[in-house]
Amino acid sequence: MSPNQTDSLTLLGTGDSKGVPRFWCACPVCTEARGVDGRPGVNRRTRTATLLRSDGQSALLDAGPDTHAGLARLNGPLVPDAVFISHAHNDHLLGLGDLLDYVRYADGRLRVYAPPEVVPQIAARFPYAFPAGGAGPVQPIPPQGVPVGEVTVRAFRVPHGANGHSHAYRLDRPAGAGREGWSAAVVTDAIGIPPELARTWLRGPGGAGLDTLLLGTSFEDESGAPLSGRSVYDVREALTLPWAQAAGRVVLTHLSHGVDVRRAGHLPPGWQYAHDDLTVPLAAAPRPSAALAAGRPARPQQEP
Repeated sequence: MSPNQTDSLTLLGTGDSKGVPRFWCACPVCTEARGVDGRPGVNRRTRTATLLRSDGQSALLDAGPDTHAGLARLNGPLVPDAVFISHAHNDHLLGLGDLLDYVRYADGRLRVYAPPEVVPQIAARFPYAFPAGGAGPVQPIPPQGVPVGEVTVRAFRVPHGANGHSHAYRLDRPAGAGREGWSAAVVTDAIGIPPELARTWLRGPGGAGLDTLLLGTSFEDESGAPLSGRSVYDVREALTLPWAQAAGRVVLTHLSHGVDVRRAGHLPPGWQYAHDDLTVPLAAAPRPSAALAAGRPARPQQEP
């Protein structure tokens, strides 16, 4: 990154709804994740929370039950300038309780946003934080998005399979002041995104691939499970998605004990598995011509 490009995502939690290890499970992945002599294994994963930083400001994208621990692992105290909640499932929401307590008991200030349909669901989960007859602490995300530093955060609705629907985040920083702009998306809980939705939200300007894509893939291969009971892409499917193939960098997250990150050799260049506390720089990715000049094959840019 150039000195003027200060944008990043830190993945505080990269597990699925049950985390890894599952406390009841003795499978090889959960066994490795437990670690040895107090040292966690590489598959240890907590529930979803992602910290966006841009030009001295920060925002949490979702706040799973382990958010407190994730923030406590940072080098110093940090209160995000904003918090966004994509949907009201426990693994994306329950950490909001600690943040609301900061507002309520420490007289702190915190902007919390959610899609309009999700706001009443949050109020039902945390009724003590929503005064009767008054404005609550959670605002609807406006259609134009919310600025965090020089980044605009927007939410868009995505299919969540057997779980109905969720929302994903689109992040954009425009070009200017001698630097390139970039576009990114955080899509943790989705499956079966239709082509027209992908063209609108999962492409960069002019139909190019996104610079960065965080994509949820709970298992390596769920082809043996009925599609009607599934709710998140698997790795096998992700590798075939044209809009994922077109992205400059792809980080697979929301990983269950069905993914062993020690076996990442099948991922193509520019793809990786997430791990807790991974920091992903947000910047313009090399376009296909630059990739070819560097001796790497360009990913296809076909439409979904």
